[in-house]
Amino acid sequence: MTPRIAIVDGYSTGRLLAPAIHALGGETVHIVSSPSPPAILKRSSGHGAQCALPHAAPQVIARQLQERGIDAVLAGAESGVLFADELCHHLGLTWNVHRLSAARRDKYMMIEELRAAGLLVVQQIRSADPTEIHRWAKGQHEWPIVIKPVMSTSSEDIFFCHNLEQITLATDTIIGKLNYLDVLNTDVLAQTYLDGPIYVVNSVSHHGRHTTSDIWQFDFERTPGKGIRMVQHTLLTPTFDKLNELVDYNNRALTALGIHNGPSHTELKLTPHGPSMIETGARLMGATIEEIPFRRSMKSTQVDLTAQALCTPTVFAAREQVQHPDLPMAIVWVHFDTDGRVTGTDGLRQLDDIASVVGLYGLPVQGDLVLPSSDTTGQHGFIYLQSDNELHLHRDCRRVRRLIRDSALFDLDTRKVG
Repeated sequence: MTPRIAIVDGYSTGRLLAPAIHALGGETVHIVSSPSPPAILKRSSGHGAQCALPHAAPQVIARQLQERGIDAVLAGAESGVLFADELCHHLGLTWNVHRLSAARRDKYMMIEELRAAGLLVVQQIRSADPTEIHRWAKGQHEWPIVIKPVMSTSSEDIFFCHNLEQITLATDTIIGKLNYLDVLNTDVLAQTYLDGPIYVVNSVSHHGRHTTSDIWQFDFERTPGKGIRMVQHTLLTPTFDKLNELVDYNNRALTALGIHNGPSHTELKLTPHGPSMIETGARLMGATIEEIPFRRSMKSTQVDLTAQALCTPTVFAAREQVQHPDLPMAIVWVHFDTDGRVTGTDGLRQLDDIASVVGLYGLPVQGDLVLPSSDTTGQHGFIYLQSDNELHLHRDCRRVRRLIRDSALFDLDTRKVG
């Protein structure tokens, strides 16, 4: 029987889902969760599905999907998570726990569900009143306090506040604003801060069994005023001694949030007491999954595993529950500290002398306007590095990061641009 899959908002890395499903004999239909996709997703190069339905109410689309004999509905991007859950509910599909749908998008509810399940999480409060947040913050032991939107994405409007005045400024900046996914911010989330790098566990679940596709360390830096920007992703190998702790925590968290099927992308911190959740998304990892380098490093990408779980579930069920990479890999993000227009790219030739560099993706070209980065949209591209020697890989990453930090890769006209 041909698997028939509906993809809601097949943008970002979600655009890769349909071709992967087709390769395994499945059929796809694309659905949009809103009349017009958020601007942050419009730059995606198409959803790849065999047909598409215009936006309509969930009940209307559910009837159309039922007529097509759809077997599963999943989100291709963060914007589609709630809409996909609604469609599954109307279709009577056993996918993810409908009662917990909101907790898979609302960051406050997410953390509280994990707390109720006995998992280690941060202290937090949600409010639209800076004074209420002030009272809560005074009772915490350490600063900074993290202020962010409750239903954002791509690290938009994250503030690290060191005093009450900064909390007020952050709250006033966020409330009343439409976030990247066109959701109105009506309150903010305040949380205690966890130091250290971010760890990411990407998974694919099938009937409640969680299979880890890849695990990463994300090194980031704070940007002036607000926000963070990623500096480097490093694919973790079994040499990392906390690997099993990250996987075990993630599996428990996915179960607590009712994620029984489909891909997920979880961000964690490692505390002296063990892993602690930042957030999880019931969708693929975003930003970048470039096929050629990913396939050199791992037998199956998260996209491959998602398609396999949907189309060849017996093959998927026979897999090991944690996939380890065949070849160490790192991804260095390209950033700019000022706005300007690119006037030359000769500096990129310096990368030819760095043995581990294997690919450049999404970098600006001559004439492009660039802006300082203050989020994790990956707007200025990525440099991929791979080596079978982890020491050489880390050495070469440091060289690449130094070139970016020293603004040595691009010539930039920083005069007023428009």
